[in-house]
Order: sequence, then structure tokens, then C-alpha cells
Amino acid sequence: MYHKRPKHKKSGKVLKKWEVLSTEELFAAPPWVRVFTDRIRLPSGRIVPDYYRVELPEYAMVFAQTDDGKVLFERQYKHALGRITLALPTGCVEKGESPIETAKRELLEETGYKANKWRFVGSFLVDGNKGCGKAHFYIAEKLEKVADPVNDDAEESEILFMPINSIMKAILNGEISLLATAALLAISTNPNLDELLTNSPAV
Repeated sequence: MYHKRPKHKKSGKVLKKWEVLSTEELFAAPPWVRVFTDRIRLPSGRIVPDYYRVELPEYAMVFAQTDDGKVLFERQYKHALGRITLALPTGCVEKGESPIETAKRELLEETGYKANKWRFVGSFLVDGNKGCGKAHFYIAEKLEKVADPVNDDAEESEILFMPINSIMKAILNGEISLLATAALLAISTNPNLDELLTNSPAV
């Protein structure tokens, strides 16, 4: 499922992990958010008494592309953003579910499409300091409309398709305002992607 990452030459500097001396949960609203403070010992020996972390659910995101090269988007209101934006199909990984199962379920539920070809791109932590969940990125191809989207009054959306050459303009003019969506779009439209994913089996 996971393709090999290219190896980079290491420098001579030895970097060490931080030591977690203790952890305290400050707030919990499962399954949506948990906040922790860690007591940390740095490699220098200095103690950091209150290093904050935020634990959010893992999620899968899908770059779904038609045979003629158009990309499937959902036009949605996002409450943290406070306005409507274009987003890629996305959903939280549920208990007992693998990320690829989440990706397939969310694509079908949110758009009514299924894909007959899937490729795994990678998994990425949202915030390297605070955590804030992990994103699992997939490319879906050979799309087929098999159902109507599932109605959800908290996720009303309009399905639309955008040509590849319009995506960067949509990012730069603010139509696409979500970091994870912009990141997956940048990876998936990289002209060297097929070569880089040569060793990545279909999922």
C-alpha cells in the first residue's frame, strides 16, 4: 500500500527526540477534540513544563479525476473559515476503518461517485508542533456515478468539476482556502507524480 520514500543523505549533526516526562489531559470532547499538556525534557536538559498538543481525528481526502482530466470538487460552507469554499471530498476515519475504506466511503456518500482506480499518495501530520490530526491522501480515477449524494444538513454542498489548468488560479484568488485541499492538489497535479509513484501499488 505504501510506496517507498526516496532516501536523502544525512548530515553529520545528530538530532535527538524530546523526552516526555508526563502528560495531562486538559479538555476532552470525544471523538472530536482532546487537548493535552506535556512536560518535556529537551536534549539540552531544559525542562518545558507546559507543551500543548491538540488531538483531532485522522481523516482521508480524495483527489478524484475524470477520464477527461477534470477534478471533482465540493462547494461548501466551512464554519471555521466562515464562508463558502471549494474542497476535495474528505471525511474522518471511523473506528475499525482503514483510511482507504474511509476515502471510498466518503467519495460515495458525499458525491455519489465511486472510483475503479485508487492510488495512495501519503499521510501527513497537519501541525508538526501541535498535532491536530493526520491526513491520508488518495488519488481516485476511473470515476463512475452510481448514486445520489447522501443528504446531510451540516454538509450541504454543490458538486462541480474543474479543469486542471484552473486550479492554481482558484487557489490564488481564494476560491480554495483550505490548506489540506491545496496540498493534495499541488501533489496530485505535479507533472512528475506518475514517475514518483511508480512503486506505489493500486489500493
